[in-house]
Amino acid sequence: MNTELLDIYLNDHLAGTIAGVELARRVSRTHPELRVLADDAEADRHELLDVMRAFGVEPRPHKAAIGWLTEKAGRLKLNGRLLGRSPLSDVLELETLRVGIESKAAMWRTLQTVPGIDAERLDRLLRRAESQAALVEQHRIRLAPQAFNAPHTSGVDVERTFTVASSPEGVVEYLRDFSRTEQWDPGTVTCTRIDDGPVEVGSRWHNVSTFLGRKTELVYELTRDDPQCLQFVGRNDTATATDDISITAGPAPGTTKIAYHAHLEFNGLAKLGAPVAKLALEKLGNDTERSLIRALGSVR
Repeated sequence: MNTELLDIYLNDHLAGTIAGVELARRVSRTHPELRVLADDAEADRHELLDVMRAFGVEPRPHKAAIGWLTEKAGRLKLNGRLLGRSPLSDVLELETLRVGIESKAAMWRTLQTVPGIDAERLDRLLRRAESQAALVEQHRIRLAPQAFNAPHTSGVDVERTFTVASSPEGVVEYLRDFSRTEQWDPGTVTCTRIDDGPVEVGSRWHNVSTFLGRKTELVYELTRDDPQCLQFVGRNDTATATDDISITAGPAPGTTKIAYHAHLEFNGLAKLGAPVAKLALEKLGNDTERSLIRALGSVR
C-alpha cells in the first residue's frame, strides 16, 4: 500500500473536517436546533484522527490551518448584505455543509476498500453521515423560500446566544417589562412606562440611551409576547430598533437559552453612519450579554 498517498488523502480530508466543524458551529449559533450537527462533526473529526493513528499517519498542522482559514474566508462573502447577516446566508451555509458531509461520506466509502480498517466502524460512520445529510437537506429546503421571499432591508444586526441560570418562565417575566433594561442594557440611561395596565402587546416605554457618544430617545412597543419569543420595536425620527429575544429551555434543569437579535434600521442621512454603528452595536451586544447573565444568573 502506498502510505505516502494515503497520508495526503487523509490529511486533506482532515482539513475538510476542521472546516466542517467550524461551519457547523456557526450554523448552530443561528439555529440551535442544529447543534447536533456541530457535535457530530467534532466526533467525526476524532474518528478520522483515530483512523489516521491506526495507519501511522501524522496530522499535518499546515493542512489543519488551511481548513480553519477556509471556513473563516467563507464568512467574507456578502450574500447581498454589506452589514449584518443576509437571509441567503442560511441557504449557502447549509449547502456548503451538505457538500462537506457528502465528501466525508465519500471518504468513509473509499476507506471501506482499504484493508485493515474496522468495517463495522466505517458502516456506522457512513450511516451517521447519511443522517447528517438528510437533516441538513430538510432545513435547507425549509429555509430557502424564506430567504428568497425576505423583504429588502438595510441597517445593522447583532446576534448573541447564551445560557442563564433561570427558568424560561422567570426569564420571560423579567424581560417582558422593558423598563428593566435599566438593569441589563449598558446603553440605557432611563426607561419609563408611558401607558397603564398590565404589560401586554401594545405596551410602550420611553427609552433614553447613549449610543456613539450621543443621547438617543426612542419609544419602544411590545409587539410580540409569546412564552418563547419577545419582540420590542423602538422608533424615533432617525432610526428603528428591533429587539427579538428567543427563550427556550436550557441544557440543564432550571436553565434557559436566550437568543438575542438586535436590528437597527436608519432613516435618511443617518444611513451614512451604518458602518460605525455596526462596530458600536457589536460591542454593545457583548456588554448586553454579560449584563443579562449577571442579572439572570451565570451557569456554573
